[in-house]
Amino acid sequence: MVVKSSPTIAGRSFVTLIYLGLFGLGWDLVYHQLQRLRWDGDWNGLLQLGGAVGAAVFFVTIVKVVGLPGIDRGSFDLPGFSGFYTVFSLTSSIVTHSLLRILSPYSRFNGGQWF
Repeated sequence: MVVKSSPTIAGRSFVTLIYLGLFGLGWDLVYHQLQRLRWDGDWNGLLQLGGAVGAAVFFVTIVKVVGLPGIDRGSFDLPGFSGFYTVFSLTSSIVTHSLLRILSPYSRFNGGQWF
């Protein structure tokens, strides 16, 4: 079975990524303020994945209830979005908590400052 790419699917995916990026910038401001409340200035991996789940639920709720320009409420591909977002979140979490800690062991201390 051959799956053909459709420009409308690619266009909708790009619009979705733009909205996720914009919502992510807003969440980043809140996230940094919440990080200041923790004694070590960082969240553990489980809380970061919880934040990713919260962001996904927020985005899907906004799309389904309010709607966003460029994303049709009725044709929003929830299984496709869920699959993509799950793979992306787990991959970025694994890389952050394994590969980056191996490559830069000193960045965790002193708030990520090298010197």
